Amino acid sequence: MKFFLIAGEPSGDNLGGALMAGLKSLDPAARFMGVGGPAMAAQGLESRFPMEELSLMGIWEVLPKYRALKARIAQTARAVAEARPDALITIDSPDFCLRVARQARALHPGLRTIHYVAPSVWAWRPGRAGKMAEVVDHVLAILPFEPPLMRAAGMSCDFVGHPIVAEPVAGAAEAAAFRDRHGIAPDATLVLSTRPR
Repeated sequence: MKFFLIAGEPSGDNLGGALMAGLKSLDPAARFMGVGGPAMAAQGLESRFPMEELSLMGIWEVLPKYRALKARIAQTARAVAEARPDALITIDSPDFCLRVARQARALHPGLRTIHYVAPSVWAWRPGRAGKMAEVVDHVLAILPFEPPLMRAAGMSCDFVGHPIVAEPVAGAAEAAAFRDRHGIAPDATLVLSTRPR
């Protein structure tokens, strides 16, 4: 099978790399193309342009690069349509990815589309799910309560689990070192701790 994947930020790249590894375990001959970062490159993806061009936050970062982003959307949509993949898999970054999916589908109406990580429609912008359903066939959700919300908007959806469960858990020695490093008593209750990367 042939997949066109798009990730626009490091967290999406990590998800994309893991997804590619999973797809390769199901189909060792699977081929990948698209846009991604180092995790996806480690699985064999040659990114069409640096993913960092899409890693923008807020209107003040986007505005100066608006024309370049519009050009990248059009360029990527054309590449998807020309590649005629078995599926377009967009990963998070809905502002970029869903625009690409819309344009790619206009150029190649039979294109199957999958979006990995449901936008937080349950928390904000509830109308986004309906717009998303116009260009997305299937959603891979990371939270267990999201599939009914996506289905209600007109998309099929599977809960695939949150990537945090694959992260290593600190052992007793690491927890003790963390407490010692931050001056936290061994019997003090911790609400949350993070491990530096």
